[in-house]
Amino acid sequence: MNRLKRINVFKKLLILISLTSSHAGLAVELARIEGFGPISRGLAGGGVAHQTGSAAIILNPATLLSNKLGHELMVQVSEIHPAIDVRNNDTNEVVRTSSLGNNRGPYDLPEIAYSYRGDDWAFGIGIFAAAGFGIEYGRDSFLSTTSTGTVATGLETSSRLTALRIPIAFAWQATETLHLGAALDIVNLGLNLATLYDAKQVQMLRQQNRASGGLVNIVGALPTLAGVHLDFVYDHPISGGLAAWGIGGRVGATWQATPQTSLGLSYEFETQLTDLRGKGRLTAVDILNNHIQVNGEGRFEDMQLPASIVIGVSHSFTPTFAATADLRRTYWKHMLSNAQFSYKAEGGFFNGLELNALLPLGFNNITSLTLGIEWAASDQWTFRSGVSHAIQQLVKDKSLNGTVPTLTRNHLVANTSYQWQKRHELTLGISYAWAPPVHNPGNNIGSIPPITGRNSQVTPVISYRLSY
Repeated sequence: MNRLKRINVFKKLLILISLTSSHAGLAVELARIEGFGPISRGLAGGGVAHQTGSAAIILNPATLLSNKLGHELMVQVSEIHPAIDVRNNDTNEVVRTSSLGNNRGPYDLPEIAYSYRGDDWAFGIGIFAAAGFGIEYGRDSFLSTTSTGTVATGLETSSRLTALRIPIAFAWQATETLHLGAALDIVNLGLNLATLYDAKQVQMLRQQNRASGGLVNIVGALPTLAGVHLDFVYDHPISGGLAAWGIGGRVGATWQATPQTSLGLSYEFETQLTDLRGKGRLTAVDILNNHIQVNGEGRFEDMQLPASIVIGVSHSFTPTFAATADLRRTYWKHMLSNAQFSYKAEGGFFNGLELNALLPLGFNNITSLTLGIEWAASDQWTFRSGVSHAIQQLVKDKSLNGTVPTLTRNHLVANTSYQWQKRHELTLGISYAWAPPVHNPGNNIGSIPPITGRNSQVTPVISYRLSY
C-alpha cells in the first residue's frame, strides 16, 4: 500500500511539472545558459566543477559527490518575463510578443530534484523544464499580412518549443581525487507553430529544390496565390501541436587538482527522439483573401535537442569565497540549421497529397563563457553573482524569421541564500538577459520585408532546499 501511495504521489508530481513546464517558451537557450538549481543559477549557469546540490543531476552528475553526505530535496521555480519584438524596416511597424492563450508567457519553469550521497557513490532523480523558446504576435500584424497583394489574412503568428527532461543519475568515486558520473534522461519535446509564408517565399523554396510533393505543386501553381499558412497550435497548457518522446543523457567527471581547485568536464549527448508529429492545418490564401483549408498530419523529421560539451574550473580563494569559470559549446546547428518538414493531407479533395519542405532556420552552434563568484558571509547567508556571454548569435541574420526569436546572448545574475536550522535553505534571485538586435535584409526565405528582431528578459527565481 505504501508503495502504491508513493507511485501515485510521483504521478501527481509529474503532472504538476508538465502543467507548468509547458509554458517554458522563450528566446534563449533557456537553462543551457541560465543554469539549473539555486547554486548554478547564481553563478550564471556555471558550476560544472562546483558543488551544485541536486541540480548536478542535469549539470554534471559527477559533482553529486561534492554534496554533503545524506539526502537533499530541491524545488525551484523561475518566472521569465520576456520582451521580444520584430520591426518591419520598410514600414517601421513593430509587433511585440504577448500572452493571448495558454501557450506563451510569462513562463514558469519548475525544477524538482532529489539526491542521496553515500561515502563513495551518489544517486539522483529529477524533473526539469530543460529548453525552449516561443513568441505570440496575434493575428493582425505585418507578420500575418502577405507581401504579395498585401493581404491581411487574420491568421495567427506564434511558436513554442518546449522540452521536459526526467534524468536519473549515478556518480561514483574512481579515486580520491577523480569522480565520474552518468545520467539517463526521459525527454519530451513539444512544438506549437503558426506561421505565414508569402507566395514569394514558396516560390523560392521550389526554385531552390527545397519544396516538393503533389500538394506543393498544386498550391504553388495557383496564379493568385498570396501565401501559405501552417497551423499546428494546440492551445493547451500541457500538449503541443507536434510532439515527440525519446531519451537523452550525459556523462561527466571532476578532478580535484589541489585542495582548493577542482576541474570539471561534462558532455551531453544529442537526444534520440521520435519524429515530431501532430494534426494541423495548411491554409492557402489568394489575393482576394479567400482561404483554402487543408487538414492533415505534419511531421518534423529528426528534430533533436543538441549535444553540448562544457569544461569548467572552481577555485576556493578562502574557505568562504570561491570563483568559477565554464566554457560551453552547444551544437544547435545540427538540430535547427535546416528543418525537414512534411505534411500529408487527410480528407477532402486533396486527400493523400503530400508536401515536403526543407526549411532553412539558420541556427548556429553556440560558444558561451560563464564567470561566477560565491561568498559565504556567515553560516546562514551566502551571496552569488555571475555573468555569461554567448559569442555567436543563435540565428543567422538572413535566416531570421519573425516566428523564430533570437538569442539572448548576455546574462547578469545575482541571488542570496538563507539557511536556517542547518536543514532548510531558501534562495531568492534575479537575472537580466539582453542581446544586440538581429537584422534580416529581406527578400529571402526567412522574410520578404527587411526585419529587425530584438529581445530581453527579466527572470525572478525562488528555490528551497532540504537536507537530511
